[in-house]
Amino acid sequence: MADKPEGNRPSKRESAAKLKPNTGKPSSAKPKRKAETPTLTDDLTGKFLRVGNKLYRTSDDTKPIARLEPDRLKTSNIDALPDILRIAKANGWTSIRVNGGDKFKKGAYLAAAAQGLAVENYTPSKLVQAEAERMRARIAERERRWEGRKSPKPSPKPAEAAISLKDLSERFLSQTHEQNARDPELRRAQSLVAQTISITRAKYPGDPVKASKEIEAKRQEVARRIANRDKIAAVQVRNIQAQRVREMAHDQALNRDGRHR
Repeated sequence: MADKPEGNRPSKRESAAKLKPNTGKPSSAKPKRKAETPTLTDDLTGKFLRVGNKLYRTSDDTKPIARLEPDRLKTSNIDALPDILRIAKANGWTSIRVNGGDKFKKGAYLAAAAQGLAVENYTPSKLVQAEAERMRARIAERERRWEGRKSPKPSPKPAEAAISLKDLSERFLSQTHEQNARDPELRRAQSLVAQTISITRAKYPGDPVKASKEIEAKRQEVARRIANRDKIAAVQVRNIQAQRVREMAHDQALNRDGRHR
């Protein structure tokens, strides 16, 4: 979702409908990066009907719930945010910027927290931060339980495993966050770093240097775990993601019902 330039004030509907990745200001010494339209991964294509750059839930929808545009995801449907933020994460985004009112930004912040993404232009209250932490703890616990139920896979030969894991660890450190998020062999490991990015930016909003140090320390820790063949529990699988979306939608419905009583 994107900000409008100063002097070109967006309409009320538009102002609550735009998300975009936070890529920072481009360096004057580098050519401007070409804007890329977000894509849908296989596990998300079944949730939408796509017509051009428009996404619908069913054929009965009179208007799209979201639009895919270069470096932007547009929606005015707060209930669609969990799925929209899953699209953002699948495209390697680590943080977003949101246009809209406080209610919309809060919904985007909670949906982003579930995906380990940061919202750059929203400062949550301590109560909202506590809700996000509770959500992350529940997700982590569900993932640990699911990981414990998985049947163990045959281990490779020690010499082959050592070489392969060392190469994988080095690849993890050499690639960017976005590249690791797209790498099938490193997505689980990157999800741990993504959570640290979200937490440290909320913890040190005015000290990016301190936040960067904690993020880098986490990267190094995860790389060591890869090299040592430690189990990475932060696995993202289709049924866990679907359950996460259902629970967030349920929580949002309860919040709305409570406000209308």
